[in-house]
Amino acid sequence: MVGNLPTEDSRSIGGATVLTQRIFEFIKTKATIDLYFLTIRKHWKPKAQIIDYLWFPFRFLWYQKSYNHISFHASTDFHLTVGPIATGFCRLFRKKYSYHFFGGNFHKKFQQLPKFYQKWIRATILKADTVFMETLEMIRYFEADDINLEWLPNSRKTPPVNTPPKKFEKRFVFISRVTPTKGIDTIIEAVKNLPRDYIIDIYGPLDERFYKKEHFDKFKINYYGSISADEVIPTLLRYDVLLLPTFHPGEGYPGIVIEALSVGLPVISTKWNAIEELITDEISGKIIPIKSSQALTKAIQSFTPENYPLFSKNALDSFANFNSDLVFKRVVESYD
Repeated sequence: MVGNLPTEDSRSIGGATVLTQRIFEFIKTKATIDLYFLTIRKHWKPKAQIIDYLWFPFRFLWYQKSYNHISFHASTDFHLTVGPIATGFCRLFRKKYSYHFFGGNFHKKFQQLPKFYQKWIRATILKADTVFMETLEMIRYFEADDINLEWLPNSRKTPPVNTPPKKFEKRFVFISRVTPTKGIDTIIEAVKNLPRDYIIDIYGPLDERFYKKEHFDKFKINYYGSISADEVIPTLLRYDVLLLPTFHPGEGYPGIVIEALSVGLPVISTKWNAIEELITDEISGKIIPIKSSQALTKAIQSFTPENYPLFSKNALDSFANFNSDLVFKRVVESYD
């Protein structure tokens, strides 16, 4: 397996690395194969990835010779730089390989590439024995080509907890990277127009280029810092609704949305990339325009003790499509 896993550096913690770790752990426990993980990035400081990417092809050449199948799990920067080189080596040495695209916007990046670059990617990455894509929108874009496409949505295990019917208590939570493109400023503006009995709490790694911990003290928002993957479900269970007013460029199927659905939390998110493949407006949550604090305020206030139970039930029912025990089997099957 080729990809990145979360490390002690908080900058390494993100949707792609967390999902890669879950796939890796699933394969180790479910498949009787000799499995090795080759990390792409060893450094997470700004611009350090340039060094990692320059060195990676040499490391890859050394390790790939001992394995029958190479399983790539990568994000956009890798697709456009080292990915074509590494998969080109696979074709040169007649290795079986599968390629997993994280996020939901590669097709948009692909459209903007020069024709020769598109041909290079089609001749290398997209010639994989199996190409896994996270969103149906991306699959529809590439399905006319001669590519063996598989849908591999972001997914999570069924939580080991019972989810009893919840009472609506006006408790809203944001759990993700605390950075502008995840909609933090939209939340701040929306909160200014909410009555004081609404609770808005934020968890996640702080992007200190834009925010300091004290920044949230000026508003009716509580910032509680980062939490581990094991703490996410217990944290979600203390709230009623997940907030994710994202306009993050690489957004695919955010893992936190799937975790919220798994415990019956409706989600307020945005009409952005493939979010609407996860959340059905007015059924399992609310879909609002990006960067609209007015729409977010209205959506928050639209939940009531009367309509909340049905939203919660619909959210829980929609989780079935994103159960990792079913989804990750596709990766193991691709090795055969």
